[in-house]
Amino acid sequence: MPRYGLDSVSVSYQNARVKTQVFGGLTLEISPGEMVVVLGETGAGKSTLLRVLAGLQKTDSGRVLEDGQDISTLPPHRRDMAMVFQNFSLYPRMTVAENLAFPLQAKVLNLPPHEIEKRVRESADFLGLTDKLSRRPDQLSGGELQRVAIGRALVRRPKLFLMDEPLASLDAKLRERMVIEIHRMQRSLGCGMIYVTHDHEEAMSLADRILVLHHGRILQSGTPEEIYRHPESKAVARMLGRPGINILNADEAGRLGLPDKGKKWVGIRPESWKVTADANGPATATVVEHLGPLIAMVLDVQGITLRVSVPPGNRVKLGDRFRLGIDPEALNYFDQ
Repeated sequence: MPRYGLDSVSVSYQNARVKTQVFGGLTLEISPGEMVVVLGETGAGKSTLLRVLAGLQKTDSGRVLEDGQDISTLPPHRRDMAMVFQNFSLYPRMTVAENLAFPLQAKVLNLPPHEIEKRVRESADFLGLTDKLSRRPDQLSGGELQRVAIGRALVRRPKLFLMDEPLASLDAKLRERMVIEIHRMQRSLGCGMIYVTHDHEEAMSLADRILVLHHGRILQSGTPEEIYRHPESKAVARMLGRPGINILNADEAGRLGLPDKGKKWVGIRPESWKVTADANGPATATVVEHLGPLIAMVLDVQGITLRVSVPPGNRVKLGDRFRLGIDPEALNYFDQ
């Protein structure tokens, strides 16, 4: 499998009299067979990044690379990539088999009918759609529709999959199932994949490496564990985790007795607190949420609001009081 990348890519949009820059010299690399998840909020440039790689978006400058070769001028159909969109983009009057076969019928591929049928059958079997081949999209569930959309990319046997928030329109249970299926598919095929999402749980579940994208800039790149445990900025820290991370200013950190390292902000994950019930403790529970695998609480400590989490076996209620401890190694420090 080839190695893909962007080299100093700049992209801007001209809207009326206003020119908006999306990327200003973006550089990244995707290793062969790597699962890269691009995590960012709406407007971060996630979809534009995929469109640049696929050849669907013109750039102002920079290069798109495949094994070090510049493919910026190649049209989309010659880039050997397949894209899966958030909307399923299926033809409603075609059967599943016809939808799967459609990308293979392009004249440029020049595939014989028996090869098209073979690929359709293989993809349908891989995705568990064999018994759905004669059905039309309006006869399928949401998860089945998404599998057909993935199958249309799979039949092309691309070297790189580009997935643009493909599960955003599914309900929570279907998303969980499809995350497992996409993970299995990527590992089985050994292909490279760039998966765009704003959902931190999807990112943590799928990624070999997470790229945190913010206003067209990569703020941090690393494994899910690295990004979660050692965020390099407040923006990155806030991207991952539920309940969200506590960000305290220097004054608040000092009032809680946290070590001072000369930084303006301190980040503490809710699960990092050592919470001990104490009727005379300084922390009072103002919110208690039972979330299944954990209990999330909001505590008031001398006017400072903190999020903490404890195992589900604890019996806690509003108004309970606690003492708090922290391992200094669990603290993250940020500049302004």
